[in-house]
Amino acid sequence: MKIFSLLLLTITVLLFTLILSCSKSENQTQDNTSNLTEQTYTDTDKDTDGDGVADSEDAWPLDSSMSENLWGVINNEDVEFFFASDVSDNISKGTRDSFLEAIDEFGNWGPTELWVSGPGQEGSVELANLYCNRRVERGQTKWGTDTYPWTLESCKQLSLYPTLGDDLIPPRFGEGHILSEEEGNLFEYYRGKSVLTIENNWPTGWGKGLNGAREWGFKIYNFSLPVGFSEPGYNFDYEKVNVFYEYFHALQESAFTDEALGNTYEFGEDTRRGPHWFYSGASTYYAEYAVRKRDKNHNLNSLKERIEQQFGYAMCDDILLSDLTPESECFLMKFYWGMPAIAYLLDRANNQNAIIETFYPNLYEYGFKAAFELTFGITVEKFYDEWEIYRNLPMEQRLEIIPDI
Repeated sequence: MKIFSLLLLTITVLLFTLILSCSKSENQTQDNTSNLTEQTYTDTDKDTDGDGVADSEDAWPLDSSMSENLWGVINNEDVEFFFASDVSDNISKGTRDSFLEAIDEFGNWGPTELWVSGPGQEGSVELANLYCNRRVERGQTKWGTDTYPWTLESCKQLSLYPTLGDDLIPPRFGEGHILSEEEGNLFEYYRGKSVLTIENNWPTGWGKGLNGAREWGFKIYNFSLPVGFSEPGYNFDYEKVNVFYEYFHALQESAFTDEALGNTYEFGEDTRRGPHWFYSGASTYYAEYAVRKRDKNHNLNSLKERIEQQFGYAMCDDILLSDLTPESECFLMKFYWGMPAIAYLLDRANNQNAIIETFYPNLYEYGFKAAFELTFGITVEKFYDEWEIYRNLPMEQRLEIIPDI
């Protein structure tokens, strides 16, 4: 297995001559059990993890790698990269460079771990062994009972499910988590996506996700094999777009530091998080926009052409943005209409960075509707009316607001 740890502070200039590259970050991802935050310590001098910080002052008293809670704070923490042994050097380099470029664009919301799977079973097992050793040593648990203790073996069973069975996994664990025997879990899941990508000769890797947990204090990313980084060209640059898309989720999730002001996981206009079309549309737009903006010699089509494609992908014409929920057969339009809807809003605000600079910094305190109005000077309901007018304009007029990049 190849492991790379790069200090973000040493990275000052990204070489565009190398041409670096979902749909569900900057240096972020770590795991600390929800149980940890509930523990109390009466001995103020006790230092359980031996990191030199007393438990009473340590945000993660069982994890010697961290003592501060940096969730939601831009920082200088390292990104740690973990590649399966069957991931080629050029794919590893393209992944690292693109991820660090995304951090440079959207901020370092670390600490972060990025785990990249290949198609081989041996490499997947090696990743799971290292991953589970870190989780157990750092007290980062998924569960913990006398009957079903959280151990190295139970962690590996979960991370490679269903290959090692499920007798160490609590029966009720699957009620709040998706455990699919067909697709597998975590490293087995991303290994399977790597196999599908290769077998189907897909141009870019299928399967990337931010899977880290706020209660562990850092962000964990998992990627299937990003085959687009095999060689320079269109696929390389579009794989980079995919990486930027996933990393933008680090910025989005960092807006929610805790549940003190209400539920931050629920989607919808009347929630703190907002509707699906806004969340997915923002990450899609900023990924497509940023990669083109950063490299004028990119191999992609223009942003105007990309927006036109998104309108063309729409499979439903008589649905409202507000109706794009997981229950809808048109749910994928959260990307197809979400991206141009975000473009419209940013043009209306006359600031391409309005969502980054104003919306997300105020989302936790204000909630979606109030942060939306603060950022764009319009209510969500009024925007929906304007959107219906905009999307029915001739395509040439719709594209007038899109940056020429």
